[in-house]
Amino acid sequence: MESTAKEEQQAIYSWTPDYGNLPVEIVEHIFGYLQHSDRQAAGATCSNWRDALFIGEFKRSNQVHFAKVCLSDRLLPAKYLLKCQRLYRNFYLEEVTFGQIQELMAFIGQSAVEITFDNVEIGDKQFYAFMRLLTNLESLTITRCSSLFMSGAFLDGVDDLGNKLASIRRLSLQQNQYLSDAIFLRLTSLIKALESLNMSGCHIAYHNAIQRRFYPNESAHANESILTFKFITKVILNHRNHFKELDLSHTMLSGAALESLGSHENVEGVKLHRLKLTSCRQLNTTSMMAFIQTQPYLVVLDLADTLCMNNECLTAIVDNLPKLKSLNIAGCTAINNEGAAFLGNLKFLKYLNISRCDGITTEGLKQGVARVLNSHLRCLHMSHLKVCEEGIKCIAFNCPELRVLNVGHCVNGVTDASVQCIVQHLPWLRELSLENCFWVSDAALTGINLAKLDLNASHTRSLDNFNPLITNSLHERDTLNTSLQSMKISLRSKAEEDIVRDANRKRALFAAYELNSVNNIDGFCIQQLKGLCSLNMKGCNKITDVTLKYGLKFNELKRLFLSSCQQITSIGMETLVVNCPAIEELDLSECYNINDKTIQLITAKLSRLRALHISGCSQLTDHSLDAILVNCKSLNTLSVHRCRRIYADIEDRLSELPTLRNLNVDNANNMENAELFRLKRRLDY
Repeated sequence: MESTAKEEQQAIYSWTPDYGNLPVEIVEHIFGYLQHSDRQAAGATCSNWRDALFIGEFKRSNQVHFAKVCLSDRLLPAKYLLKCQRLYRNFYLEEVTFGQIQELMAFIGQSAVEITFDNVEIGDKQFYAFMRLLTNLESLTITRCSSLFMSGAFLDGVDDLGNKLASIRRLSLQQNQYLSDAIFLRLTSLIKALESLNMSGCHIAYHNAIQRRFYPNESAHANESILTFKFITKVILNHRNHFKELDLSHTMLSGAALESLGSHENVEGVKLHRLKLTSCRQLNTTSMMAFIQTQPYLVVLDLADTLCMNNECLTAIVDNLPKLKSLNIAGCTAINNEGAAFLGNLKFLKYLNISRCDGITTEGLKQGVARVLNSHLRCLHMSHLKVCEEGIKCIAFNCPELRVLNVGHCVNGVTDASVQCIVQHLPWLRELSLENCFWVSDAALTGINLAKLDLNASHTRSLDNFNPLITNSLHERDTLNTSLQSMKISLRSKAEEDIVRDANRKRALFAAYELNSVNNIDGFCIQQLKGLCSLNMKGCNKITDVTLKYGLKFNELKRLFLSSCQQITSIGMETLVVNCPAIEELDLSECYNINDKTIQLITAKLSRLRALHISGCSQLTDHSLDAILVNCKSLNTLSVHRCRRIYADIEDRLSELPTLRNLNVDNANNMENAELFRLKRRLDY
């Protein structure tokens, strides 16, 4: 009996939970709190967790992305996909070339719901073959595929694609040349219920004089040489009962053309839910206001970098769009505090971008989105604003539910005190940008009160506090000469004095931590932001190893930008790579103290690293390339501009890295597709 009791007790103490056999419903619930890359990493641990990635919403979010490779049934990576027993809904083809892909097209066609062709060299016949196999297609995106439309005969005489394209609800033709009215009509005539159209960056003719030139007799026959807004309007109005989203960003859209989409006289216009008109500089305020009055259901509105946006137009938006959830007015310099004050009336606003609005200052924030407690705002971009410390603190106090905050380049407002206020009052932050806020120091992110630390500043002697003494005896003169021998006269410049002061501060902080003399920290450490995924501290040159070693400790941090933080060394990075193991993108550009040892640490510890920027790190040698080749199994992007001590042929050395897709080196700003294939050694020339 005693032995049995002992065995049971040992069994209890030796028991460990088997997380791999958790019910799939529990795993699915846990995965719901993770980002996509975290779910993929978790799914690699065991088969049960892997199966959970292909249930419900997770299955719909999975995407097969081929970038800068040759797709062929006989070559990798297509061979791997053909062996897969799972089916995928979303496919993204970026800068690929095609070989023999009959089997691959059949595999994609049996399950694809969304497909994107981005800068792909594809002919019309190959495109038709693809489309004939896509029986369930709902979203089609063709971006920068000008060669597909160059002949002008796209879909001309093709009669067997009607049933294949009829189910498309979202169509994107952005940044394509050679589009014409005839091509556009042939494509859209096959679609039964179009809900979304993206024509951003296309060459669209809006002026009536140009339209009269190509249609002198008001002919209804579509022209093969020009794309006019007249036919785009016709298509949109024909689908008005289903149409909800329009993107005409970076086009020459005029006010009259925009008004033609709205209701007028006896013609019922379209009722949009999402409208994006970024950089449409031909719009005028009157037309914009008139169109807004006909769109009561808008929830997303993007008017960034437009000239029509002013206080009057912003007031019309607030008055006529009560359901608005997302508003982007970045770069609209005509808006000032008077207009910004109305933003507080948008009760459902979750996303707001007012970056580069030079007229908005602290008063505009205090009277607008931060006038009272704002519990609905989730994302706020306010970079390059002329705000003071009080404005940043007001945002932190009254917008407690923020997940994304961008205060980059707000030099006067972003200080140690205001960053401490952000850390204290915004516990749900996921993304924080402090770019080029050069007043921010280690105190902002660690919570240490530097005033209480002895920086030896009071012991520094210089000519500024030197007052000559009058001596009356030989003994006094000898004593004075002895004391003057120990006086240090500083002849440093102001910049040199700043460097010494920063070094003293760094030394004092390290000493304080090592001696445990900061147990009672007065402020708040950034570690309190448990869910932080992205931190941008580019140009914050007062940040040192102290922040990296004692401040940054995040299990979910994915993106960290530290370019031009010139006081960072391997001392801080050694701790960072242990405390932040999930980093996928790291920017250390212009960090002159980064050396080969640092790169060895980074590549060995950060197993999920996908993008590494080390341009301008002048101490790096060929040993850094060796570390990248040996340790980086998932690296997708590498930037190595101005690394003068790397003498090897970078392209040749990195040809052994199979996952590399974007390589930024000196004298090769735009690497062509063929060159990249040679780099990968994937084609037999």
